[in-house]
Amino acid sequence: MSIQKMTGDRMTKIFQAQQTLRPGQIIQGKILKIYPENKAQILLGGQTLVAQLEASLSIEGKYHFQVQSSEEMIHLKVLGEELKAQSGTAVANLMIQLGIKTTKHNMAFVQKIVHENIPFDSVQLRKAMQILDRFKNKEQPAQTLTEMIARKLPITDNVFQALHANNNGSLSVQMSEMLEQLKARSINTELTLRLEQMIGTPHNEKTAFIKQIITTNHTGKQELFHVLKAMGLIDNRIDFITWKSEWKQLQPLLAQNTVSTPLSKDIKMPFQLNHHTVFQLMENFNVHRQALLTQSQEVMYTWGDRIRQAIASGSVLEQGEFTDFKKQLIQRIVPFLLHEQGQFMKLLSNNTSQLKQVMRMLDTLSNRQTYTQLDTALASNYSDKLFMSNTSPKEQFLKQVDHVLKHTGLSYENQIANRTLEENQTIKSMLIQLMKQGDGAIQEKAGQLLHFINGMQLNSVNESGSFIHASLQIPAEKIGLNKDLELEFESRKTADGKIDPDYCRIMFYLNLEYLKQTVIDMNIQKRSVSITIFNDLPNLKEKTRAVQPVLIQGLKALDYHLSSIHFKPLHEQIAASQHAHVKSYQSTSYQGVDYRV
Repeated sequence: MSIQKMTGDRMTKIFQAQQTLRPGQIIQGKILKIYPENKAQILLGGQTLVAQLEASLSIEGKYHFQVQSSEEMIHLKVLGEELKAQSGTAVANLMIQLGIKTTKHNMAFVQKIVHENIPFDSVQLRKAMQILDRFKNKEQPAQTLTEMIARKLPITDNVFQALHANNNGSLSVQMSEMLEQLKARSINTELTLRLEQMIGTPHNEKTAFIKQIITTNHTGKQELFHVLKAMGLIDNRIDFITWKSEWKQLQPLLAQNTVSTPLSKDIKMPFQLNHHTVFQLMENFNVHRQALLTQSQEVMYTWGDRIRQAIASGSVLEQGEFTDFKKQLIQRIVPFLLHEQGQFMKLLSNNTSQLKQVMRMLDTLSNRQTYTQLDTALASNYSDKLFMSNTSPKEQFLKQVDHVLKHTGLSYENQIANRTLEENQTIKSMLIQLMKQGDGAIQEKAGQLLHFINGMQLNSVNESGSFIHASLQIPAEKIGLNKDLELEFESRKTADGKIDPDYCRIMFYLNLEYLKQTVIDMNIQKRSVSITIFNDLPNLKEKTRAVQPVLIQGLKALDYHLSSIHFKPLHEQIAASQHAHVKSYQSTSYQGVDYRV
């Protein structure tokens, strides 16, 4: 997106204001005032402070300082002479002192960091320049490396690739390219399905069901097959190979499915299945999943070995045993089944064939993977159903945001660390597996998408003691946008560390079909909302006047008040972003001493 984003200039300034200096770091400073007793007021990286001078320095003079220690009082060492107007010479002298080659590109990089008042040390510089040397066009890599130093991120190749991919790319483009690679090799995995849910063409309910079955079959997972078989929706004599073969014949039809030419609703599904009945069954299982899992596991614990023994020997249960077994089924399992499946258990006979069927049913119900597979099938159906219906844009937007947060893998490492990793695989976890198993081209594309997601994680949430910033990129073609929707959110923290809904700011970066590039800047102060819309379309204010009462009422329903709406051309937003400064420190009065120079 060509619109200037807050993440670049604005967030760098935020982190400068919140910086904590460490031994070895170098930063440019300016002497503002000289006080008695060798004290001085210094402007250091945007922060004004009082220092005890142990060196002869000139008022209004600029110097490079290196942090020597940061215990009770920070000690700063003056590097070189006072900085004159020839900034290139000053940077060259600094690099010579640090033992760094003074090439044209190295000097430009150091000058950029110094100009932006970012503290750095020689180790960071050397590592950054090793990465920078790999690129012919150094402008964008230099910006990424500058951000890494400003944010005190490790200067490693993995962190660089993650941030660089995220700052200079599009999530939907990366996903689309990955999807093309998978389809070109007919790799019909859960990753294919998940990517299509995120960026692909929405399917009607029947098409979504067929696609889910074919994808599940391809991965070799049989839970859904066993559910349908155990519930009596498929003939007991059908095996998985036959099941898989019949569904595969529908695969060419799916390739022809588009919004303009959807799959015919009259298409017949194998085994005379009705997708409405199947989804009704799956939804019921999902509603009662915990009860069905617990009760079926208890029944299996009590009766599993005995019934398997009877089946293996070709015999049946003793009549008293069968009566007790059937009674438990009716009491524990039947209340959570639909009428048709409950009837089977009520009419259960004591013969080998029906005992086998009921054991298959209990095996399926007592397996956690069953419900994971059903979740995946239902999520696919719900997502497509939402976008195929006349649901409001708000609901579609919230669903897509939820989908990205839940299935991309933004909290993958956190879940591993806290042992809360969900059974449903995320796109990130599947990419990691693919990196280990795929061929060269697939691995390369998987690596690119993985770096992009890692970059999203690094940019997603940044916090200080009193401030929080969040960033999110969302594939948005499904909700009518030309390109990804990007959100930047910043807020003060409440006393308990949460987002303060009374004081926050949200930036929406949009690329709309008719309005084209648009930025919406929404500021909230004491629940009073001011909105600035940046767009180059003529007379946009007049064209949107009719919908403003709807906005006012919508905010009022949420207990917010619209105070103003302003319309400005895009170039003003870009200029504002480039010159935005966050000043979270006030000048220090001449009382104590913070630093020793």
